[in-house]
Amino acid sequence: MNFDDNKELFIEEARELLAKMEAALLSLEKEPGNGELINEVFRALHTIKGSGAMFGFDGMSAFAHGFENMFDDMRKGSVGVSSDIIGLSLRSLDCLSAWLDDGEAHESQASIERELEAIKATLRSGSTSAAAEPAVEPTAGRGGADDDSDGLTNLYRIRFSPSRDLLTRGVKVENLFGDLAELGQYYSYADVDGVPGLDAIDPTGLYLSWIIDLSTSAPVEDIRSVFIFVEDYAEIRIETLEVVDQAGKPSVPRIGEILANRGALAKEDVDIIHQKQKPFGELALESGKLSKPALEAALAEQRMAKAAAGERESRKESSSIRVRKEKLDYLIDAVGELVILEARLREEARTSGMSAFEGIAENLGRLTSDLRDATMNIRMVPLEESFSGFHRLVRDLGSQLGKEIDLVIAGANTEMDKNIIEALKDPLVHIIRNSADHGIEAPELRAKLGKPRAGTIRIEARQQGSKVEIAISDDGAGLDIERIKAKGVERGLIDATERDPKRIMPLIFEPSFSTAARTTGVSGRGVGMDVVKSNLERLRGEISLDSEPGRGTRILLSIPLTLVIVDGLLVRVGAVTYVLALNQVEECVDVERSEVLGDGKRRIINLRGKTIPLIDLRDVFEMDRSDDSGAQRLVIVDAEGMTVGFRVDGVVGKQQVVIKPFTMNLRQVPTIAGATILGDGSVAFILNIREIFKSQRQSEPLAREGATT
Repeated sequence: MNFDDNKELFIEEARELLAKMEAALLSLEKEPGNGELINEVFRALHTIKGSGAMFGFDGMSAFAHGFENMFDDMRKGSVGVSSDIIGLSLRSLDCLSAWLDDGEAHESQASIERELEAIKATLRSGSTSAAAEPAVEPTAGRGGADDDSDGLTNLYRIRFSPSRDLLTRGVKVENLFGDLAELGQYYSYADVDGVPGLDAIDPTGLYLSWIIDLSTSAPVEDIRSVFIFVEDYAEIRIETLEVVDQAGKPSVPRIGEILANRGALAKEDVDIIHQKQKPFGELALESGKLSKPALEAALAEQRMAKAAAGERESRKESSSIRVRKEKLDYLIDAVGELVILEARLREEARTSGMSAFEGIAENLGRLTSDLRDATMNIRMVPLEESFSGFHRLVRDLGSQLGKEIDLVIAGANTEMDKNIIEALKDPLVHIIRNSADHGIEAPELRAKLGKPRAGTIRIEARQQGSKVEIAISDDGAGLDIERIKAKGVERGLIDATERDPKRIMPLIFEPSFSTAARTTGVSGRGVGMDVVKSNLERLRGEISLDSEPGRGTRILLSIPLTLVIVDGLLVRVGAVTYVLALNQVEECVDVERSEVLGDGKRRIINLRGKTIPLIDLRDVFEMDRSDDSGAQRLVIVDAEGMTVGFRVDGVVGKQQVVIKPFTMNLRQVPTIAGATILGDGSVAFILNIREIFKSQRQSEPLAREGATT
């Protein structure tokens, strides 16, 4: 094994283990009697300890070993779960994370080790280690659906052939079987063919090898970690045994097939015995070519295969493969270029008038669309990946602020582009910190107000069409409207006569805006909420705010699922082509000039009894007005929950577009979200519907829509 080449893979997997341990520890604090959570932390520490030593993280491995022993004592019941131990364990995870980041110990490691040693000192007299005995019958273990796996029960055959000198290296083979028992149910068969005569036996030598059938829902990586310290001194093979056929139906092998695969019988002997009309096992014993223990082991494997197949029959099998993020980014970019090339081919086919050429372009367009959707889905991951770390954040904030805070998460299985999730993490952290510091009251004050002592921060996510909505709410004091208004007037951001809360509350998103009387380690420096807004705008997202005094605050984030390829509607204004996001377009209509009421920017139409304000895109981009005496071509869109009609000169058609980001200078144009390359090689600008609507509303109030006549 080339350890240097695999070091980055170890670091990535170790980070995942740390995240899972953190979640398990936080759950364990609420469920101190949950042995499964203790086992989960123990196994993760065991893996990090062994793998860390293999990849040169000796200090980290030694540090993890100390905590592994403590959780081993917890499993045996000699150490109880307490908030102090959970807190110490969480701090230890920070130290392990520091090793992965810098290859050096965290500054708090020494104090943590002293606290850990103090705990051990009080237990040392009663702490003993009981070695697990190797199993000779199927041994019940954990192996439940709470494992860090896909939840499906798999059957593995492990061939463990240790070197003759394994025992002289201080290895206790029985401990390996004990670790396997933690993963699930197993049956072990000892192969004694390598044992010499009594006069030739070396008392320090190990002559046995084992075939072990393991039924578990744990991933194969957990099985490998059991043998991590002996893999250099043994031959270890792990085979996945099929328990379902290609159609997903139970498929249990016959005894003869199992014996042949295990090497207990030759294939030709199996065929000979099959020709006789007796149960195979009975005939195999009569032939003298098979021992009774070997047959019992094969029968045990068959029973376990039947059990595993039964569990999987009603469940869908899933599998995954780890792919580096850079490779996915390249794939997305390549598909984006393919979309552009397909559009050019389609345009050339249309202008050439060659029917065969057009058919090829049409088929390619369909395949490109399918490839685009499949590629986008590859990078879609559950929000749980980002949300899981917030439990630790809220716990630490509550401790730091002297408050009792519960975090409730709903919709964590909602999926988004991984790059967007990463960009959302900082804004979400800012919002949660503000909710904890400014929103949630102190326990004593909440009790006086008739509220539960513990405040609640709630995060909810759901998919709405091509967007994901994330709502962060708290049941705290709510925003102090008058204080925000006073600060806004002081800074010249709002008029003193303003009374509309919907215009006052958004001031908290202004740069350096803070109403805090003092700064703390959590907030109050005037940074944070403006960062939230700017980050959301970079993601082409929207943010809205609602608050009620004494009841709490709710912040709603609306973010597109992906940022690279979108379905767009091409429209023409003058000689320029623009793109509207198709998911925001409701319909395209032609109306006579006589149906348009009003003049200037205050124009409206009555569409099927609904009053809709109009925006002329020629006005937005300061173009000369076209002759508007004839029919008016309108694109009806949804802008911030309000229906608006955009007047255009022509509708070109629907097309997939690849969004190309602007340089820094062009990003200053708020009404343009980006650009794309069309099939004829020309450039089209992607309109920011939200900003267009906002700029027109600020320059001259639009007629209120929604009235009926």
